[in-house]
Formats: sequence, structure tokens, C-alpha cells
Amino acid sequence: MQHTDPREFAPLNPIPQALTPEDYISLLHPKGSLGGPATLTMLPDGRAKSWTYYKDTLLDQLPTFLDAPSFVSLNRFWGKRKNNSLAAVNALFVDLDYRNTIAWRGKTPDKVQAAYSAHLAARGLPQPSIILHTGRGVAAIWLIQELPWTIKKRWRAALKALIELSLSFGADPLCNDESRVFRIPGSINEKSGKRVGIAGGTLQRYLFEELEDQIYQSSGRPTRAEYLARKEARKKRSPKTGAAMPRGLTQAQRFRQIMEDLEAFRSFFGGMVPVGHRNTWLHFYATCLTHIPDAGDIEAQITNMAAIATPGLKTIDVQATVRQAVDKASRPTSHCVWKDGRYSYKGSTIAEKLDISPQVARDLGLRQVVPVEERRHRKAVAERSRRAAQGAATRDEYLAENSASWTKPWLALGIGRTKYYELKKAGTLPELATA
Repeated sequence: MQHTDPREFAPLNPIPQALTPEDYISLLHPKGSLGGPATLTMLPDGRAKSWTYYKDTLLDQLPTFLDAPSFVSLNRFWGKRKNNSLAAVNALFVDLDYRNTIAWRGKTPDKVQAAYSAHLAARGLPQPSIILHTGRGVAAIWLIQELPWTIKKRWRAALKALIELSLSFGADPLCNDESRVFRIPGSINEKSGKRVGIAGGTLQRYLFEELEDQIYQSSGRPTRAEYLARKEARKKRSPKTGAAMPRGLTQAQRFRQIMEDLEAFRSFFGGMVPVGHRNTWLHFYATCLTHIPDAGDIEAQITNMAAIATPGLKTIDVQATVRQAVDKASRPTSHCVWKDGRYSYKGSTIAEKLDISPQVARDLGLRQVVPVEERRHRKAVAERSRRAAQGAATRDEYLAENSASWTKPWLALGIGRTKYYELKKAGTLPELATA
């Protein structure tokens, strides 16, 4: 997904305090964003109701939220507002419960806001994009360019450092998760009876990488570039021995390898899958296509492959496989394969369903579609190679070197154990008489 430089973002209104609730939502969650914002509303009976909106429909429903305690997420989600459903990170934030501090208890939100602004400036940090007076505290939000969920580890680290920099103003250390919601401007804070309002901010989006470095520099920590340089230096000081094993394949990479294994299996049988496995093989082939972002025309590929690799399959069966694959491929991708609705199989499961033996997997050089026994065998071979590269003795060498412990040859020589090892070390052991 292409992004423009967030510094080119044009604010909806040059005066933050004049923003309407609709402006706020549009600023926070622009049209065309990845995923959807989640809302939370407190009902009169004390229950909480949550929704996640797609295709910019939140603006249509916004008036219904303004006469009750209502909240909106700062990040966006696929489905329910849960950390494991995160679609994109959108902001960094702190919730200043200044009434819980001795220094700021009893002060007005305006005074706290002014002091916090000076605090940030003195430490070289940019001012928040939006400042909210929530009815009982002050919330500061730094909008960032939309980034995928895969950035969340770095995002959490930067957020934690920002909270630590704001603790003297009562920053809530528990307000540190992806699914956090803040009150919607114009809604009512049920605890104070006050309406939430926008009190300031730059209305700008920031580059996360720049903001991240500014936060770390302000807290006396290394920037990301410095951290990576130190990490690389540590690797050079402590090089690992042995061959590196490939790890960390993405789902797309793994299923590309599975598809290559399926093709090798088909070629082994002369280009046509054996009868009895054709429907199963075609299902696995179609499943691979659903996990590859640039797969192209899935329907055409499955239909063509069915004619080549699985001749004789009923048209109704091929069409069912096509419909299923097209439906799965159209669903939003997620970091959790069990959440996005696509089929996902272990390589050993595919091998079992296609009756691929360990020997066949070995002969064909399969990488993913491998039976459990063959996978264990490969792991053992790799471990032996690793140990050998580190200079470890083989089992036969070890037994040859240490068998004396239980055969006790010194008894046959009529000498003691200590004397036996002295003579052995000196290379002067007498030979045993043979019959």
C-alpha cells in the first residue's frame, strides 16, 4: 500500500478547537484507511456496546454517539477490537491523569496542557497532533502515517518510552495497548458530567521513524539506527558456527514452497496426479494460491491446472474448488492464519493426505510437504552436522575412546586402573595376549 509523506497532510481546519466531531473522526481515520475504527458506548443500564466500522460508515452513525459516554479506537482493526485483530497502527498517545499527581492535582486542564507542552519542547519532542480535555484529564495524541500490524513491536517500545517521559504529569502506564480507545469529542464524560473537547494540537501526521528516534533521544536511548549498528557489532564479535537454517518464512513464502513441492510430486508421476489423490491435490494447489498476494487470476489458474494435472475430475468438483479459493483469497489478510478464514495446513498433513513417504520426499527434495518421520530425520542430520562443525566426536569415536570404563582392560593386564591410564597416555601399554 502506497503512502504519501504525512508531512504533506493538509489539516481540515487550522484551528484545532474549531474542529467538529466529524472533523476529528476524519482526521483520525481518513477515508481509504486499512481496517476500520472501533467504537465503544456505555449504555444506560451500565453495559458497554462495541462496533467496528468499515468503508467510512462511522461518520454516518456519529450523531448517535454524542449523547452518551462514547469512545473511538486510535488504531484500526479487522473485526473485533482485539490486539490480535490489529490491521494498522495509526497513533502514539498518552493519557494524563494529572489529578493523581501531587504537583498537578487541583490545577486546570489548560495549565496542565501548557506545562506539558513546555515539557515536550524542552526535550526536543514535537507537539501532539491533537490534545483532548476528557472531562477528568488530558489526552495527547500523535498521529503517524498508517503502518501495518507487523510494526507493533517497535510501536509498543516507542509508546512505552513516551509514557515514561510523561509520568510526572500522571501518564497512565497501563494505557499502552493497541486496542486503546479515547473519548469522542462532543460526547459526555459520565464521571464528571462534562463534554469532551479538542483543546489544541498541530493537526499533523508524523513519520513514525522520525518520531520514534526523537522519543528515544529524549529519553537518552539509542536511535533505531544506533541500536541496529550495536546489534550488528555484537553479531560480529560472537559469530555463530555451523550452517544457518532458514527460519521465519512468511505465509506467502511457505505456500510458494508447498506449491513447488506439489508440482514436483505431479512431475514424479508424469505430470498427472495419481487417481484417488486428484481432488485432494487440486484443493491443496488452490489453497496455495489463496495465500499468495500476487497470484493473479486464481479461477483461470485452477481451471487450467485441473485440465493438466487432474484430468477426469468432475466439472462440479473443479468449480467447487474454484469458488472456495476465490472466496478465501478475497478476504482481508491477517497476521494470524486462523483468523483470516483461509485454509492452512502443515506440510506433514499434506504429505499424509497424498501418501508421500519419507523416501519419496527425500528423492524429490521436497522442502515443506514432508512426513513427520522425514522431518525428524532431517533435523537429526542437521544436528549431527552442526556438532561435527563444532568439533564434537561422533558416537563411534566417543565409544572407542571411552569403552575402557566398562571393559576394564587393566584387570586382564594385572595392573591397576590408574597405572593403566598412565601407560596409555605415555603410549607404553603392553599388548594383551591372544589365544
